[in-house]
This record gives sequence, C-alpha cells and structure tokens, in this order.
Amino acid sequence: MDEMTPLRRMRAEIPRPGADRLATGRKRLQTAIDDEAAAAGTELRRPIITGGFMTDTKDSSRNPVRRRRVLSVAVAAAAAVAVAATAVVADNIGDKQDGSADVARPKSSYAQKVLLSAAEEARKGPEPDIPRDDQFIYTKDVTKETERRTGKSKTYTDESWNSVDGSKHSWNVHLGEGNWTNPNEDSSRPPIYDWSELRKLPTDPVKLVLELCSPVDPPLKPKSLKGVSKEEWRDLHMQLEGIVLRAPVIPRELRATAFEALAMVPGIKAKPMKDAEGRPAVGIWAENALFEDSLLVLDKDSHKVVGHTGVRTPPKKTYDQFSHMEEYAIVDKLKQRP
Repeated sequence: MDEMTPLRRMRAEIPRPGADRLATGRKRLQTAIDDEAAAAGTELRRPIITGGFMTDTKDSSRNPVRRRRVLSVAVAAAAAVAVAATAVVADNIGDKQDGSADVARPKSSYAQKVLLSAAEEARKGPEPDIPRDDQFIYTKDVTKETERRTGKSKTYTDESWNSVDGSKHSWNVHLGEGNWTNPNEDSSRPPIYDWSELRKLPTDPVKLVLELCSPVDPPLKPKSLKGVSKEEWRDLHMQLEGIVLRAPVIPRELRATAFEALAMVPGIKAKPMKDAEGRPAVGIWAENALFEDSLLVLDKDSHKVVGHTGVRTPPKKTYDQFSHMEEYAIVDKLKQRP
C-alpha cells in the first residue's frame, strides 16, 4: 500500500459561488476559538453521536459520480470524529441553515490553532503566476524511504510534468517509476493543476467543504456541515490535504481556505515531530485515520508545509517515507526544466 499515490491523483472540478464573504467570518472564527480556549476547563472528549453528519450509515442515494470527479482515486484518509472545529465554524462562519446552533463546543485543539495560523501565513505570500491552459506544471519531489527492519534508506528524486488543463499528455514519476497520463483522462488525472478550475473553488471554508463533498444532483447537496457523512469527511480530509500539499500553483486565498477547512475536519490532531532535516515540525493527522502514519508536516514556527509522511508496505517489508516538493515551475513544453 502506498499512501502517497492517492494524494498525487486527486482532482476537483467545482463551480465557485463567490469570493469575498470570508473576512468577517474568519475574524469571528478566530475570536470564538480563542474565547473557547480561555473559558473551557475540560479536555476534548469523543462524543457518542448516532445521527447527523456523524452517522455510520452510508446513504446509498448519494450520487457517486461527483466523488469520482473530485477524487480520481477514492481512498479514505481518516475516520470522522466530532470535535470543536465543527461546532465553532458552524456557529461563527454562518453555517446556520438548519437553525440548530446549540451544539456544545469543547476547547479548541492545538491542531486547529496551527492550521488557522498556516492559513494566515498563506495569505501573506505572493499570488502565483497564472499558467496558460497550454502550459505544464513542472514539479520535483524528493522522497526518502527507510526500511524499518534494516534501517537502510534510499532517496528518490522524481520529476513530473502535468498539463495545466489536461488536454495534453502528462508525465508523472513516483519512486522512480514513470507513467503517462493521456489527454483528458479523468481516472488518472494527478492533483489539481487546472487554474481555470481552481479559480472556481469557493474561498469560504464551509462552502469549500460542502462543494467538495457535493454529489452531482443539486437536491442531494448537503446544506450544512451536519449533512456531511462520515465517509465524506474521510474523503474531504484527503482532498484538502492534497490541495495544500500537492497543488503548487494555486490561488493564494484558496490555499488559505483549504487550511481553514482542514481545521474543521472532525478529529483533527497535531503532534510535535522532526522534518526530514531534523528540524522542529508539527505533524497534522485525523483521529482514527486509515493511514495512521500519514501526516501533513508543517514547520514548527512558520507553519508552512514542509512535507508529508507515509508508509509503504510491499510484501514482507515496511518503508517509512518522508516526501517534500523541492521545486516547481510553469513551463511551455513537456519535459522542459525551468
């Protein structure tokens, strides 16, 4: 099992409703979280919930087509567990469509604070250059693998070229093995590279969550976070992580919004760790994750993304992975380097 492959194959093609509604809500969100952290006197508990968005019952009426468009490989990354983020965001960003805002809000978690800080740092960065549809996104990824039993390590440097709009052949390399992606081949489409599609994604975290988990049929669209199923939260965690980790050329506000949406994932956790160079870092994951060793890694101080950990388990062996994107650029031709 290779946990990095699903991240490399994610894609989202979602219409965007608007762009400027987040500023006031963001301030209210941060204020509410800070107030709750100061006022609450108990630790987070895992509640027992039998209905709403935490139900374990899969709704067979939800159309699966949309998920195929959003995730090329539908792999669940984490189990959904109710925590403070859902209640805080729902009450303070305006997710009150069903009129129920009486959910008890536990103390804010360290993971939420780190992710909200990462969102603010993302907003301080420059806007990326806008690629043309006929161009390619070049990426250079470095992955260090260490075999658990022997401690032997090997480092892979993988260079890939992805067509911006998917209309041309793309070349992707992972752990030294390359594969072609045919033009407009949705099932093999790597992460989000189409700028025209990225611009359509909402820059409100609640709307981003609802859009990413929405089926094709509008009547079945969740109208609030309570309508998001456990299975959808699993996929959402994977998609949002893919946006901040694997989409190098992305609108600045969308990157920030993805961090804020990650802070809303039920059971989101953080722990201190070291990055590939031994520097202090913070690992982010979701409680009861399908891949327990899969972490989004942020710098301890700046909270910028510095990589991702994973585990590969071929027969009779286990490899611990640490991957990071070393370089990216917009180029005019396939296999052209910056």
